[in-house]
Amino acid sequence: MIYLKKNHYLGQLSDITFVVILTRYMDKWVFCWHRKRQSFENPGGHVEPGESAMQAAKRELYEETGITDCRMIPLWDYEQPWDDGVHKNNGRFYLAVANSLGELPTNSEMERIELFDTVPENFTYDREDALKDLEMAKKMLDAWE
Repeated sequence: MIYLKKNHYLGQLSDITFVVILTRYMDKWVFCWHRKRQSFENPGGHVEPGESAMQAAKRELYEETGITDCRMIPLWDYEQPWDDGVHKNNGRFYLAVANSLGELPTNSEMERIELFDTVPENFTYDREDALKDLEMAKKMLDAWE
């Protein structure tokens, strides 16, 4: 059985343990190439103890892309059921609009970043779901500008 994530309004969920950062630079989407998984991903990761979701998003963005010069915008919350159908993780999506690219840290689990118009074919997770996320984020960004 496949358990798809369920999106919620921003702030609706508590105990945010994971962040995903949809990242724009020069009207392109930024994706990271994961060294071990050998596929592209959005920057993101776990919220560390004592860290806010926003702090985690900024840290993960730097660790996985080298980007520090950006506007970070919280978008929506989501719950991701585990394969056991009982447990779940609560997460938060962010949009980072980068003003410049930084240097990828040498100890990063990511090998490189690349810019795309859409979700790359070789994507670690559910590509169709990721396409919907990008479309929703793009509509939100267009509404702000």
